[in-house]
Amino acid sequence: MKKLNTLALAVSLLAGAQSAQALTPWQNGKPDITVYTSGGAAQDKAYGQVVSTTLAAPGTLDTFADVDPATGSVGARWTSFYFTGNANLGSGLAGKKILLEKRSYGAAGYGVVPLVGGILLEHLNIVGLPKTAWDANGTKQWKKTIDGSNASKYLVKKLSDGGFLGVDPDILLKPGTENYPEQVNQLTTGLPEAGWPLTLKQVPKTGSSAFTVVPTGGLVYGVAVTLDLYKVLQAAQKRAGTLPGSVVIGSYDENSLPNLNRNVLASLLAGKIGAWDQVKIIDKTDGNSVKTLLDSSILADAGVAAPYKESTTGTNLTPVAVGRRNKGAAIGAVAYSKFLNYPGAVNAFPPAAKTIDNAVDEDATLPIVKSPGGAADTGNLLKDWQNGTNATGFNNVVDGSGYAKRWGIAINSADRNSSVTNTGTGGDPWRYIRIDGYAPTLENVAAGVYPHWAEGAVIYRTTRPGDAQWALKTKLLKAFADDLGSPTVANAVNTTQAWGKTGIFATTADPRGFTATVPFNTSNPVVPLTHKHNGFTHTEIVPVADPAAAGGLAIQLK
Repeated sequence: MKKLNTLALAVSLLAGAQSAQALTPWQNGKPDITVYTSGGAAQDKAYGQVVSTTLAAPGTLDTFADVDPATGSVGARWTSFYFTGNANLGSGLAGKKILLEKRSYGAAGYGVVPLVGGILLEHLNIVGLPKTAWDANGTKQWKKTIDGSNASKYLVKKLSDGGFLGVDPDILLKPGTENYPEQVNQLTTGLPEAGWPLTLKQVPKTGSSAFTVVPTGGLVYGVAVTLDLYKVLQAAQKRAGTLPGSVVIGSYDENSLPNLNRNVLASLLAGKIGAWDQVKIIDKTDGNSVKTLLDSSILADAGVAAPYKESTTGTNLTPVAVGRRNKGAAIGAVAYSKFLNYPGAVNAFPPAAKTIDNAVDEDATLPIVKSPGGAADTGNLLKDWQNGTNATGFNNVVDGSGYAKRWGIAINSADRNSSVTNTGTGGDPWRYIRIDGYAPTLENVAAGVYPHWAEGAVIYRTTRPGDAQWALKTKLLKAFADDLGSPTVANAVNTTQAWGKTGIFATTADPRGFTATVPFNTSNPVVPLTHKHNGFTHTEIVPVADPAAAGGLAIQLK
């Protein structure tokens, strides 16, 4: 009897140890439940945080990701999470082997259109691959460079179970607009998927019977510029009197960031300003003289050299370089809505059409406009313009032994490049700016003074006849979406930049009743403003205070 008790105890300890082990396909085989998702990369950090803290049992998570062969970005296109379901997931999911895959390739709209239209997409395949198929990328993390030569081994065509995006689906999937996604090529064939709809017959909305749309809180978006342009804007605005004379060029605290207002940003994004020579200041330190950003005194103050001038038209101008986003990207849709009122307003200006990629004379028509296909690639594009390189394939004019250096501006989420210090050292060679006088912080969003933000959503079909596991899959997707919009997850993943804390936040409009506080608490980020109206989120409308806020409405004036 004593031996039997000892054996039972050993078996129970062994079972417990196995439940806490990470899951890998070469040790644990096929998952019990596989869920494929597709959408945008804006909330990648939050996605991973929800999996590791809410969905996965402690110690059971292994992560598999692709490496972009062009830029070296890990997980920018595909990531798979293999784990044991946490006990809090309840019956049917707790203790099960779960594979949750995230496809960001093609951006938010590109991931949602196939979900709605019933089109198969390439998803990351880890099942059946041996350990030797992967390169270690840290503890319980694996990666592999995936391109056309090995795509058939690592990718599999599947219908997405859920979609995730950083903006409401109604504005992102408007047919005939710059928001409606364009196709990207499959890696396995080099061709786009067949059967792609030019328009969707049905756009998923909150409250629809066919689709469940779960709001996921908001995200702060930002505008970034190349490092040389950042310093030039600082030097120019010091001379114009809009930045204090005490600001040290290159410094990166909140009061040192240069500022552009929404009208100027709209003009740049719409392609109405072609050359930096057209942007001028009144120099209050030099007899109110009018100077362009290329003036030698401004360049000297900034400590930078003038960038490459246009090479084909003979007018010797310095091209504006604009990084918008590919069609279907939430980052693009939010920026176009906030700065151009597009496509919500009748006769609104659309974003400028992109310049032809790989054109040797790309600055023949000003401005130069590029459409990078991911949030990471937006940063890489700014690096190319600043450094005179061409890792992205978007900076094609050769200048001497390298490529042309540009003064560039680009739209992105506001939580990237966070290793830059207050003094302006470290990080990648690009910086965020203020908009309408305010930095892209969570507190400024909550106070209603920073305009560039939007709520996101997770989308899935309410029913899928023929899928016996659909109830369990939607249960997992709902748990994932709920946590993605919580202040607890937001606090865990948000970035502390040199100029303040930024990232994602909950709103008082969430049905779970989150409460906003004054003063704003960055550790419990809840915003009392919302784009929700008549039951739906509409990014194109002006956000307003939520009078039904739990705990009463609390607005902090600035």
